Amino acid sequence: SSQPLTKLIINLSSTMKLSLASLALLAASASAFTTSPAGRASTSLNILAGTQSATERVANVMAARPEENEAIDALVKKNFPGAISNKAMETKVATILEAKGFTPANTLLCTSLCCDELARNLEDDLNKVYGHNFNLGGL
Repeated sequence: SSQPLTKLIINLSSTMKLSLASLALLAASASAFTTSPAGRASTSLNILAGTQSATERVANVMAARPEENEAIDALVKKNFPGAISNKAMETKVATILEAKGFTPANTLLCTSLCCDELARNLEDDLNKVYGHNFNLGGL
């Protein structure tokens, strides 16, 4: 709830003579770190708290997915040599970021993916692993 924050702001303003703009910035910054329901409409950062690692979260996301279609994978790899599945890429990303100290609890996800429907699964998966993303768009 923002009520304790409001009391803090009132106390700060009466004792420290902070400007109204500074108070608004303080309130906006604090509210940005509140969690919100999943979905693309929220502007909250939605950093995922907890001790579960990103690779564990990726494994959970992938466990809920149907098995990959080997015929389609072969067709994709034939036409796009070096292509990897979302599962392989998400696992590599999580592993590399974890080795550098990035966790779902301390990472703000920022994506720049193609805006077509094919990238939505990847973006949704990454949101489940790292929390709400800041979407830069992309082609």
